[in-house]
Amino acid sequence: MSVDPVPNTPYDVAIVGLGPTGATLANLCGMWGLRTVVFERSTAPYPQPRACHLDAEIARVFQHLGFEDELRGLLTVSAGMEYVDAAGDSLFSFEGFEREPILGWHEDYVFVQPEVDAMLRRGLEQYAHVEVRLGVDAPELDELRSTARFVVACDGATSPVREQLGIGLTDLGYDERWLVVDVMLHDPTVPSLPRIIQQVCDRRRLATFVPSHDRHRRWEFRLADDELVPDVWRLLAGWGVTASNAELVRAASYRFHALEADRWRDGDVLLAGDAAHQMPPFMGQGLCSGVRDAANLAWKLAEVIHDGAAATLLDTFETERRPHVAAVTALSIEAGRLLTRLAIDPTATPEPDRPDPTRWSRLPGLDLGGPFPVGHQLPQPDRLDESLPDGWVWVATDDTFVSPDHRPVVVEPRATYGCHAVLVRPDRYIAAVA
Repeated sequence: MSVDPVPNTPYDVAIVGLGPTGATLANLCGMWGLRTVVFERSTAPYPQPRACHLDAEIARVFQHLGFEDELRGLLTVSAGMEYVDAAGDSLFSFEGFEREPILGWHEDYVFVQPEVDAMLRRGLEQYAHVEVRLGVDAPELDELRSTARFVVACDGATSPVREQLGIGLTDLGYDERWLVVDVMLHDPTVPSLPRIIQQVCDRRRLATFVPSHDRHRRWEFRLADDELVPDVWRLLAGWGVTASNAELVRAASYRFHALEADRWRDGDVLLAGDAAHQMPPFMGQGLCSGVRDAANLAWKLAEVIHDGAAATLLDTFETERRPHVAAVTALSIEAGRLLTRLAIDPTATPEPDRPDPTRWSRLPGLDLGGPFPVGHQLPQPDRLDESLPDGWVWVATDDTFVSPDHRPVVVEPRATYGCHAVLVRPDRYIAAVA
């Protein structure tokens, strides 16, 4: 449904929710000069770790927002992921994590979410035109619509805004009950634990282990649907973790779902992050997908609000992001089901490796025609982004290239994939080649 935005509203954008998706979007709206109001019922970041993985593209978004110096102390490079049997012997490595850092950052990182949440909230303090209302529920939808030209619901899996719009969720066929356990080791070297993410294919109990940032370690244990929550310390004892060498931070049961909203836009209201899509955590792409949503949407809001672009530009948010989310969700489901297959038969051959849609692959919905590398992210040698304007830009191999549309030109031959020049969108995706 297409609805013209209300003119002359107090704000350009109203954001509901200040989790990672909402906070990233609020920072990006601040960067783009959009008058923004954020509604968040909590007064401080959620104190317990939830997401604990991000990749190079997400680090690049945070870099663009000016957080690079802070990130250096908040991130630990991930050593990869492997599937192991009950004895801890390696069965299969799902993907190679060690690749050339083409986007300017390592392939994968682990972190402690409250620290990153706090960083994003601090970043909003620099924008006088971004108002954050903490400790209050968002107004009803009619009032939100009269407050801002556009409303973005970043209000999580249960999304009251999505409910008010009557937007349903499609179940993608994955629903399992797991126990998530987080601890802080007193000494990060005691006990000696794996340095790599492990998917444990033990038919007695499937499990995931994540060696997170600093002293944080995470386990996820599969539960039967009717099983009572078992004794946590008994589960951890096999890993050498006890109350004498670790502090229990969280032990909570969750349903790992794969759900997708039936539509992501209702006129002047858009859904992002968990409000639009949810996936099991086996590929660590939940937070990443929400941040990608924010990066895709913010500059389009700016072009509609400041530059007079048609509001139909916002339809491309869903057409570009939904196929990527669907591919990542399918990969996450496959990774979860592989645990069961290998637990039953450790000699089972996994499906052949295929391009990972979380790694710089063509943005499936960016159908602008043209050859490779249209739809791929611009490489970032030597912090190239710091030399680029925030908006559209041509990146060329040499100074003989003349911009055909009066957009600025930056010369960096290592970033053009061999083309004479590439036209780069504000979100660092390539839109055209010359």
